[in-house]
Amino acid sequence: MSNSGIRYFVDYKGKERVVDLEEKDGVLVLHLDGEPVDADLRVISAPSLHSLLLDGHSREMVLSREGDEITVSLDGERIVLRVQDEVGRALAAFTEGTGSGALDVLAPMPGVVVEVLVKPGETVTTGQPVLVLEAMKMQNELTSESDGVVDVVHVAAGDTVESGAVLVSIQPGEES
Repeated sequence: MSNSGIRYFVDYKGKERVVDLEEKDGVLVLHLDGEPVDADLRVISAPSLHSLLLDGHSREMVLSREGDEITVSLDGERIVLRVQDEVGRALAAFTEGTGSGALDVLAPMPGVVVEVLVKPGETVTTGQPVLVLEAMKMQNELTSESDGVVDVVHVAAGDTVESGAVLVSIQPGEES
């Protein structure tokens, strides 16, 4: 996979699958567990309604996200997935058990900030969307990994960011 791609770890009913997305010549290329998949995903009505062309068959798909859980409604079936990217997974492993200090929301891939949803001093909860980042023709809602207070917003709408850039810093909330 090249530098323009990103790897996702998708848990569905306790089984983990690896999804690699890469943009090549303006086309999104998908690999599932290392195997290429003939798929094309287009946004019909942002942020949730999409058209999925999978193996030559067109299907409407509705996506909703809460934290790292994505609910997919496809052909009347409701599918709940837990999705993490490489940066989120590494950050979760790194911060596990630390319990103190600022928690940063990082750019999982290069992209453009579409919308900042929080401001300094605002209280946030785990899984609350804090920013929308457009990358590889898809809008990604980035969320807070913990309850806390927004300390610093490092970016504004329209800013171009690199993978791993700190977007929002959050001070963890006091435990009762």
